[in-house]
Amino acid sequence: MSEVTMRFNKTELRDFIEIHDIQRDIGNNRSISIDHAPRIGVNIQQQTIDAKYIKVDFSIWSKDRNTLKHKLAGIFNVDSPKELTFSDEPDKYYLAMVIDDISMQEASGRRSNGSIKFIIPDGVAHSSAYKRFDSDKNATREAGKMVFDLINNGTESAFPIVKVKHNAENGYIGLVNQNGTLEIGNREEADTEPSQKSEILLDFRGEKITNGLAIAAKNQAITNDRTEYIVGTAEMINLWERPHVRLKDLRGETKLHNYATSLTWSIPNDSTGSTGSLHDYFWWRQVFWSEANNQYGFIKVTVSDETGQFLYGVETFKRSLGSECEFNFLAGDGQGGYRILKRWNFDGTTTGDINPFNVAKGWSDLKRNDGKIQVFYQGSYSTFIIPEIEGKKSAKIHITIGAYRDNPIVSHMYLDELYYRKDFVPTTNDIPNRFPIGSNVLINSEDDTVYIDDIAKANEIVDGSQWLSIPPGKSKLELYFSSFIKKHPTVTIEFEERWL
Repeated sequence: MSEVTMRFNKTELRDFIEIHDIQRDIGNNRSISIDHAPRIGVNIQQQTIDAKYIKVDFSIWSKDRNTLKHKLAGIFNVDSPKELTFSDEPDKYYLAMVIDDISMQEASGRRSNGSIKFIIPDGVAHSSAYKRFDSDKNATREAGKMVFDLINNGTESAFPIVKVKHNAENGYIGLVNQNGTLEIGNREEADTEPSQKSEILLDFRGEKITNGLAIAAKNQAITNDRTEYIVGTAEMINLWERPHVRLKDLRGETKLHNYATSLTWSIPNDSTGSTGSLHDYFWWRQVFWSEANNQYGFIKVTVSDETGQFLYGVETFKRSLGSECEFNFLAGDGQGGYRILKRWNFDGTTTGDINPFNVAKGWSDLKRNDGKIQVFYQGSYSTFIIPEIEGKKSAKIHITIGAYRDNPIVSHMYLDELYYRKDFVPTTNDIPNRFPIGSNVLINSEDDTVYIDDIAKANEIVDGSQWLSIPPGKSKLELYFSSFIKKHPTVTIEFEERWL
């Protein structure tokens, strides 16, 4: 079998070992619990399937065998299962780690023979590519539901990833197949309560952020700090395959003030012609990543009222030497000043998970219901009651990107996306639904998570639901939606096939 090669944890081993034999047994060991039947035979109480094991016989050849052994020991020294692939199964991988000793026998010359035993805790081989089914090609539509015809060529059940992009308002998603039922939202959610609905009045998601920059009023922001020197220039930049808005440059005359640029959007009239709002929801994505400890700067997302007074908002701020940054929730105090109601700290000099505004993440949202504000940070929500803003309508949304005096500016401070939704619009018959037009729902049975517009929403799962699996062979998966939905969403289903 010398032509077969092995790859473990992204390391190709063809340059280190020569494979002579691979022992991949048929299926896995089964443990069966029984008790005796009254007269003849036994009753099966339970069957469990154990982990999978793979044994690889190999040899190494080197003038310095001990150095090579140490290198191999480092490659196999992992604390959790990693991807294991063989060249004779290019369409499959295993999640494996080494078990038992890797014993070696010194042969003639510079060759040593040995064997490696891998344990595959989940007991299966996975397909290297996801199988995909699209609603446009693989589903039939009936009143209130969508039916997928699925094929799983594996020998074990697969765990689907379901992506739903809404083409109309919806409040409920139900998934049903022979293995279980999973419900998201509220099956009884109505769409016709008097005088309430949601309207997306500003939408600068994705590439549309360029339009947001074009139509925004420049350098007219109202923030918590009236001393900011907002005269800079905002420009577009493309990094990481997406557009961003940033502060173009840092001028040198701002030793005593914070030099900044800003974008302002008036909240448009709703469908009834009403201006302003007491019920806001806006979502945005930003990047805040400092490449050096001596860089400073801020991004502010703020809301002002009809009289031009600061109401509430958040700021992401690096104001000190080091790596510590702040994410502050602010609100007006009713006397022309402001209060910091909550401060979170994070490390802004890394792109890792401890920075919520790294390149791969950066999503956040604010929701207002008159004097109550809900703030999202790092996967959870905090709620604040602010009597000082009760009854004061939101009129404008502001984004301010700035430097801290004349210090070096944070390398990556960008606005990527933003959309604004007005809730509880009067004199209409539509109510705000969980899933507005354009919203995206991700239901992932691989890791048991639900995301709505990239924000975790486990609380939307209906009690008693079961995470779905796709049985081997041909099967059907039905999706149900709210009775009032006007157009079915676009749905994709993906899963890895699995084999014993």
